[in-house]
Parts: sequence; C-alpha cells; structure tokens
Amino acid sequence: MNMHHKCCLVAVSLWTCVQGLNLSVASSGGFAVNPMFHGIMFEDINYSGDGGIYAELIQNRGFQNGTKNWAAIGDVSLFISTANGVSPALPNSLKVSVPANASGTVGIRNTGYDGIWTAQQEYQGSFYIQGHGPVGLTASLLSATSQTLGSSAINASAAKDWQQYNYTLTPSTTGNSSLAITFDAASVAGQTLNFGLVSLFPPTFNGRANGLRPDIASTLKDMAPAFLRFPGGNNIEGSAGVESRWKWNLTIGPLEDRPGRQGTWSYFNDDGLGLLEYMSWCQDLDLTPVLAVWSGLVLDGTIVAEDQLQPYIDEAMDELEFLLGDASTPYGAHRAQLGFPDPFVVNHVEIGNEDNLYSGFDSYSSYRFKNFADAILAKYPNMTVIASAPGFDIATQSHGKGWADYHQYDRPDHLVSLFTQFNNVTRDIPILVGEFAVIQENIPQGGSVNYSLPRLQYPTMIGAVAEAVYMIGAEINADVVQAMSYAPLLSREGRSQWDPNLISFNSDPSKTSRSTSYYVQQMFAQNVGQKTLPMTGAAQGPIYFNAMQKDNSVIVKLANYNGTDTSININIPGCKTNVAHYTTISAPDGLSYNSPGSEVTKLVTTQVTGSNGAFSVELADLMVGVLVVDKDEA
Repeated sequence: MNMHHKCCLVAVSLWTCVQGLNLSVASSGGFAVNPMFHGIMFEDINYSGDGGIYAELIQNRGFQNGTKNWAAIGDVSLFISTANGVSPALPNSLKVSVPANASGTVGIRNTGYDGIWTAQQEYQGSFYIQGHGPVGLTASLLSATSQTLGSSAINASAAKDWQQYNYTLTPSTTGNSSLAITFDAASVAGQTLNFGLVSLFPPTFNGRANGLRPDIASTLKDMAPAFLRFPGGNNIEGSAGVESRWKWNLTIGPLEDRPGRQGTWSYFNDDGLGLLEYMSWCQDLDLTPVLAVWSGLVLDGTIVAEDQLQPYIDEAMDELEFLLGDASTPYGAHRAQLGFPDPFVVNHVEIGNEDNLYSGFDSYSSYRFKNFADAILAKYPNMTVIASAPGFDIATQSHGKGWADYHQYDRPDHLVSLFTQFNNVTRDIPILVGEFAVIQENIPQGGSVNYSLPRLQYPTMIGAVAEAVYMIGAEINADVVQAMSYAPLLSREGRSQWDPNLISFNSDPSKTSRSTSYYVQQMFAQNVGQKTLPMTGAAQGPIYFNAMQKDNSVIVKLANYNGTDTSININIPGCKTNVAHYTTISAPDGLSYNSPGSEVTKLVTTQVTGSNGAFSVELADLMVGVLVVDKDEA
C-alpha cells in the first residue's frame, strides 16, 4: 500500500440497504478478457522523455541546440564549433576560449531541466574534451548560491584527439543545483578547450545504464499496466517532411552515435531513450510492447506515394528483424553486439498514428496500411497489426490479423454518453483504444471537445469517473475491445504542450503527482480478470457496473456518475466466503484535482462482511469502487 494517497483499512458489517440498487453476478457467460487490457501509451511530449522518465540530467548535452542551457563561469567565451565534433552524429562541440591574461577559476555550467535535483547518492557523469595539453578539471554540483555540493577532480590530457572522462559526484545535501566543469584559467590562458557530450545520471530504475528516472518508473510500476505503446503518437510522424520522422536505427548504440532529432512537440529529442531503452522499459515493468512504425504520413501533410513507399516498409522490417531476429540475421547480430543476445518478443505492431488526420485517410485505407501489413504478415504471420484509424476494411487488408485504434478525447458528460459505443461496432475487427481522456470541463449546452478552447491543467474527479464509466463500457465488450490506455502519460510542470496528463512531475522526485485519473487507471489495471461475467438487476446509469472473474475471485467495478449516494446489494451465486474487500476513490468535489505537492483524492479499502454470497456496499456520487470477492475462501 503506497503512501501517495490517504488510505485506510477498516471492517464493515453488512449494511441494511433502503432503496438500494440490487445487482446479481452471473456464474457463467461473458467473454474472455485480453490480459493486456489496461496499459500505457508513451511519446516524448511535455518533456516526458528528455527531462522526464529518461534519467539524463543535462539538457542539450550534445550541443545540438547551440549554447542553450550552458553558461560561462568566469572570464571565458563560449562558442559552438562545427569543425570537428565527437562523432559524425554529434558534429557540434562547445568551444571555451580563454583570454591570454586570464586567471582564477573558469569553466562551464549547465542548469539541466529547471535545475538538477540532487540527493545524498552517487551520480555518474562523463564528458569528452579536446585541447592542446594537460589540464586539471573539476566537475561539481553547485547550489543556487554557488556552494559546492559535491565535486570530483579529473586530470585530462586535453589532447588533439577527443578523449572521454568519467566522474562520480556524491552531493552532501538535497536540493536543486547545476553542473559545473571548471579549471584554472592561467593553465590554459590564450588557448581553447572543446567539450562534447556532457552527461550526468542519477541512480536509475533497476540500475540500468542509460536508464529511467526511478520515481517516475516506480509510479508507473505501481499502476500495474500491462502494455506499453511506443514511441508515439505524433512524435513518430515528424512535422517537417519525411526526414523529420522518428528513425529507429538512429536511436540505438552508443550515445555518441545518436544524432537526435527535432521532436514533433517543439523541442529537441536526444534519443537517449531509444528503441532498446523502450524494450528494457518493457522488460523491467513486465509490459507487453506495442510497437508503432512510421507509415508514410507527416504532420505537415506529406504523404508518401505508393510507388515510393517500399524503402519505408523495408525500414520497418529491418526494425522488426533487429528486435526479433536471432544472431544469424544481420540486424539480430547487431542487436546482440549491443548487449542483447536474445531476441525480444513483439506480437503487436501499430502501423502509423492517427492516419485519419492530415488528409491521410484515403492513402492509408487504399494502400499504405495494406502494403505495410502484407510485408509484416508475410514474415511474421502471427503478428497482430493495428490500424491507426478505423473506418475501412481492416479485416480483409490484414488477413484477419488486424485491430483498429480508436482515440477519444472528450468532456465528462459526452464521454459517459459513449458508454454503449462498443455495443454497436462490428465484431470482426478487434479494438485498441490507444488514447482517451477527459480534457475539458462540461458545458451547459453539452457536446464534445472544442479544441479551440482551453483544456484542463490536471485531470479532475468528475473526469476520472467519466473515464471509469467509459472503461466499464469497454470491459463489458471484451469480445471486441482488447486493450486501452490513457494519454498523454507524463508532463513536466511548466513545460507541457498538452494537458491534462496522467502523471505530473518536476525536478524534485517527492513532488511527482498521481492524478485522479491515475488512481482510477490503477484500480482498473490492478483488477483485470480472465473473463467477464454478466450482471443483471438494474439498468446502467447513473450507477455503472460490470464484473469479471479472476481465478477464484469475482471483481465488481462500480462508478457513480452524477447520481445520488447509493447502497448497492451485490449477489454472487455459489460464493462460499462472507468476506470481501472494497476499494473506493473519491475527492471533495467533481472539480477537485491532484497536483505536485497536493493530493486531495481519498483512496479507502474496507473489509465487507456478507452473507450467503450477498454483499452490500455504498457508492457516493462521483465515486469509483472495486469489490473483490474470493468465492472459495472460507
């Protein structure tokens, strides 16, 4: 039981329900539930990768953005040199020019992403340097008042050829800081030093080199998602021509071989969080990978013609061989050389992202999806290929192996009105709800989202309940809905391009915030059964409900959307136990929200005593509840 929310465990006797809702759970019927039903979707938006879950603390470490986030210490001048970089992938370096008569301590300083948060633990760093002779350097973490929090001395040759040096810093206190690399100006007066690829990492999740920020990764692990859809999202598509797309082969290997790219969401992506890091993320959190590949559409409306599409299909096939091929294949051998000898398991590939937008639907439905799907299924006949938009004959074009990806951003009332959406879809095309969220408040006249109006900053309680209603509707239709994920996942405070988000954070790990929607997602993800169980006794709404069987347990999910506080009698035939556990989430009112440093949600787990398979619980307005009963427990 985590400490990020108010939580209590109490015993509750069987309540006498007056004017209650009477529900019964069937012992048979229903549909099999895909074990990956609830998961997460990630793309580098809102500084969620660089500056977020990717643990690198230095912003603009490869100087692709010029001198941004770098400042001089003392009497030196900083320039960007493109003459001879660390590698062909990183042609830029930071040239530090020292005046002929200089003296004292000088150097360079990086402020990270809104500061570098330090704690009393080891930080591992490295940098490249090029110069004209030996020089003594000091790498240190400095407070806002330039107090040294931790330092390491480095004797560098600073030779004509680039040399890499590693250092370790152990701060003496906790707080915000910046990284400084300093030296005695007199020792290099009248000369220049060039720096390249300056890096600093805290301890990472599971100790992975080049890994994830522990507090954010742990927050995701606590949620218990079953899959990760990556790397996008719009960020895979690019925004300025075909060459701006996400290219898998430029995100692997040593960091000095990764050029990075201008991301779709306005900031540069270092691509330190690359393909193998995504797969390691899946391994460390036990997530099923849902890999998105570029499909020939750019956000500026560029569409690859059919007679020019093959190189990009080949690119996707090379990526799959890199992940799935054994060491006898060219790309499988390359993966093994990078330290991953065993092939990964990838059973789901999404072809593109939102190809119904930017005038992409006609080409997608006529040739782009089919040509990618044909190539993938010819080599991997058991692969599930996912169309990034519904509305065409996916079943035929995918030879019966295709899913359709639905995206739904909405207002609470309108999302609840879609409770029966999946009752009415064709059953021959399974569905991934790859992105959904409440992003705007209700309005008196009703209706769906107006993208010209402001969005919520944080998920609200009424929005989270509406999302629960939508998920209950999807779970009831588990014969066709296979998986779903809230989006976006992460946002760095003050740097978002899209709100609201499931988890918000800043530099301070103690301020990582789990939203109202996070807790609802967690309740659903932690309680996925193997099959649905029909429920009878009342119409759906304003109390919404469904049931699942998980091993010997019955799980009942409840959501009260703008109803009255209600006592609910739940009958489970054949139940031998008189004990159940009931978890609810609530907040002071419908517009309540959690934010960094302030969580108002109340998560309560109670022990409920029943009789002869009958259990009674209470569900207040704008509350979500999950009842778990072990049928065979004496």
